[in-house]
Amino acid sequence: MSSGSSVPRVDDLPGQLVRSEAAIARMRKREEHLAHGISHDLRAPLRAITGYAQVLVNQYAEALDPQARDYLGRIHDAAGRMEGLIEKLLQLSYVDRAPLKPERVDLGMLAEWSLAELQDLQPGPTADIEVQTDLFVHGDERQLKQLMDRLLHNAWTFSRSREQIRIRVRGRREGARLLVAVEDAGSGFDMRYADRVFVPFQRLHGSEQGGGDGLGLAIAQAIVERHDGRIWAESTPGVGSVFHIDLPAAQDSEDEAGHD
Repeated sequence: MSSGSSVPRVDDLPGQLVRSEAAIARMRKREEHLAHGISHDLRAPLRAITGYAQVLVNQYAEALDPQARDYLGRIHDAAGRMEGLIEKLLQLSYVDRAPLKPERVDLGMLAEWSLAELQDLQPGPTADIEVQTDLFVHGDERQLKQLMDRLLHNAWTFSRSREQIRIRVRGRREGARLLVAVEDAGSGFDMRYADRVFVPFQRLHGSEQGGGDGLGLAIAQAIVERHDGRIWAESTPGVGSVFHIDLPAAQDSEDEAGHD
């Protein structure tokens, strides 16, 4: 090998590793500072906007013409949407920074929990729901609950225009992995744009069709990837969508312990 080779000596590696870990620590510290700034410095002026708009409505409503009241309502609604965006940006940032507490988790139970909350918060069409039992994975329960919240909220939202909401959560084990499918009979989307589904702020539907801020599925993907998994979607416009998740299955010893 020539004298100009850039291959490191063995005794150089520990120092390089230390520097790499230090760089990662600095990066995480910057992310924490950024998240703190978003949480406090951005929210403060937003709350002021909302508060002063509400004061104008409460104290000067009779002096305002209908157009002025409409403008104030729009300001209030826009501030509310911005507050929601900030909250989801913080959630997306926190996914990669939060310490994980891996354990045996019943994904089916989390799905039923999420669906019960949706039925309470968004009553409407009758719901035909099936959730398979014994969907045991190895992961962080808090993050996996958020994953099911995001996927099922997506399924529920794009099914509300139907006479009946139909959602299925099923899974099967393949070796050390659990493959889970979250299926709906909602509006669906064109698979030509499937690569945009998990990209932040990318929307395949307008607000009149139930489209949100484009962050929910980005959060879902980040959680799955944090658990060394994969997520992808299949869909047909007017028929519905299926979101597939590949996650580490709970080990046999964990399953047995859960049934003791």
